[in-house]
Amino acid sequence: MSEMEDIFSPGGALEKAIPSFSFREGQLGMAELIADSLSSHHHSAIEAGTGTGKSFAYLVPAILSLMKDRSRRFVIATSTITLQKQLYDKDIPMVQMALGSDIETAILFGRSNYLCLRRFMEARASKSLLGVERTEDELAFEEWVTSTESGVFADIPSQRLGAMFIPFAADDKDCLGYKCPYMQQCFYYGARRRAEKAALIVTNHHLLLLDAKNRDETGEDFSETVVLPGYSVVIMDEAHHIEDEATDVLSRVFSSYLAGRVLDWLTRKEKRFGSASILDFLSPEEKERGSGNVIKKDIAHLRTLLDGFDSLLKEILLEYSNESSVLFTEAFYSRYSERLGKGEALAEELTRIGNAVISGYNEKPAESNEIYVDLIKRYGNSLLIFADTLRDWLRFSSWSEFIPYSETGPDGKIELHIAPMNTGSVLSRVLVSNLDSIIYSSATLTVNGSFSYFEKRSGLWEERERTVNGIFPSPFEYRKNLMLLLPQDGSAYSNENSAAYSEYVSKAVGEAVSASGGGALVLFTSKKMMKDVYFRLREDIPSLMIQDDRMSRAALLRDFRHKKDSSLFAVSSFWEGVDAPGDTLRLVIIVKLPFTVPSTPVALARSENMRKNGAEPFMEMAVPEATLKLKQGLGRLIRTESDRGVVLILDGRILRKGYGRMMLSSLPDCYIPEDTMLSNIGDKIERFLY
Repeated sequence: MSEMEDIFSPGGALEKAIPSFSFREGQLGMAELIADSLSSHHHSAIEAGTGTGKSFAYLVPAILSLMKDRSRRFVIATSTITLQKQLYDKDIPMVQMALGSDIETAILFGRSNYLCLRRFMEARASKSLLGVERTEDELAFEEWVTSTESGVFADIPSQRLGAMFIPFAADDKDCLGYKCPYMQQCFYYGARRRAEKAALIVTNHHLLLLDAKNRDETGEDFSETVVLPGYSVVIMDEAHHIEDEATDVLSRVFSSYLAGRVLDWLTRKEKRFGSASILDFLSPEEKERGSGNVIKKDIAHLRTLLDGFDSLLKEILLEYSNESSVLFTEAFYSRYSERLGKGEALAEELTRIGNAVISGYNEKPAESNEIYVDLIKRYGNSLLIFADTLRDWLRFSSWSEFIPYSETGPDGKIELHIAPMNTGSVLSRVLVSNLDSIIYSSATLTVNGSFSYFEKRSGLWEERERTVNGIFPSPFEYRKNLMLLLPQDGSAYSNENSAAYSEYVSKAVGEAVSASGGGALVLFTSKKMMKDVYFRLREDIPSLMIQDDRMSRAALLRDFRHKKDSSLFAVSSFWEGVDAPGDTLRLVIIVKLPFTVPSTPVALARSENMRKNGAEPFMEMAVPEATLKLKQGLGRLIRTESDRGVVLILDGRILRKGYGRMMLSSLPDCYIPEDTMLSNIGDKIERFLY
């Protein structure tokens, strides 16, 4: 019997330590694959269906590996704070107890998730000095601050108190570092100190990718501390998000607004600098050179250049396109190269001032000012990065590797982006190739049994010689508990028939929800259609809710769970991450196949690049992407062994198009009646559920 079998099998270490634990064959198989990958320094992509028990399947081999070699450090990254906390607060302690492990663990969130104790204490002291009595909520929040060990927003016990956290969120631009009187009690630095000592760190995708990006830019290897302490193994859960998250984090951005914020940090007057700016405060460090005053005059000129360039961009973009997001083509650069050339002077000035800020404080400062000199140099470096990004955008020529596009940012300023064309090649360089192992895990990674779509976007394609993948189906009895209805006479959506399709959907949804008695989640791909169907049916469906801007996603989901027999119309974010086990959710209706129209600059550029390389973007990008989203939507229904329900797909393309067969073959093996018609869906739903 293998080591993993000893632990996972009936009567093994997990069952002895955790009374609720039950053996799952897929969980054991996943754990064995990960253990082999860790010992042989291989990478893995693992698709494990709902109910497999993914967290124990990767935690056990990870912790065992660390127990055998305590010189290593592992990072577990998730896409949500909820899963981070579940791993750290619940799953890891249970596995540690079962294995008799005492390895040190830590959890790291983004800095703004931590309360700044200095800000809070200053605000409290100010109220006390003014003799202002604190409200009941303020006293309750104060009690939380004095009793919490983490200081993390997610640990605040109520939404009402959570609203009071925002003014006290930690901010690196306002941090006093080791000069802070509360440094030893600081929640953020306390978490970092624990992470430095830990062998296993739980964090999120964004921090992990930001760390990899910074290492690539600075040349620091993976043994040093950058955003995260050094590490050699990564386990990424919920890994189906990797392409979107990598596109976001690994992109470069320039805007007059962002550059202006850095200039504000250099020149604004602050209490910590004796009501002076950081430039004025540090001027004694320059002795008689007086470069601070010179820099301030140059900054005023730079602001004029920034405003002028932003106005120029707006003028050009208004002439070129009326869209808020614009993909820049070779034709665009050819047409506007002369006018855009004015940006070169701005890039030059950003570089000059950035260097002046950095070089102005090269002499060793007084010990009390070291933290501020380090801060001002970071500001100078930010200006250099903006200059390089702007210069690269102005001289853009890497059409097959990067995507130049614009968006309208805060205050109406134009943001210029340079995004990776292929996240896979970038992730391979900045992250995957530098690790002993990376384990990607999710319930939805394959299309028609193949990992190739995911591998090409995650950095594994370039590392496929040392990659071993695995598929572990859900242990739930889908054939018995999930009925998939595909009406033979259902309408097929097209842009031309959207009005008629909306009417068809209204009739079918009304009959289906009536038959289920509520407990329905109706998933749309368009807000317009969702609202149209909602207004048609709101008088006919009791307790009908709709996703809108008036209520947060969390609050809406909470109401849906608590209101028995309610129904919810939703889009985008509700296609995944919705967990409503039991009778609360017994019917999922997928109104239209979730194809994403390639209308964003990034999607358009990637589609065009695929065509240039002889590929068909619809079949190689749109269909796999929609298939994975369809799998996520289907996965909302069966969350426990006892769950039972119906999924109704109204879009007739699933039966009539060739790609529909591929989509269906990617779904779990559920019960699909062959004689489903629009006229009998109500009867079938009622008979199956009741």
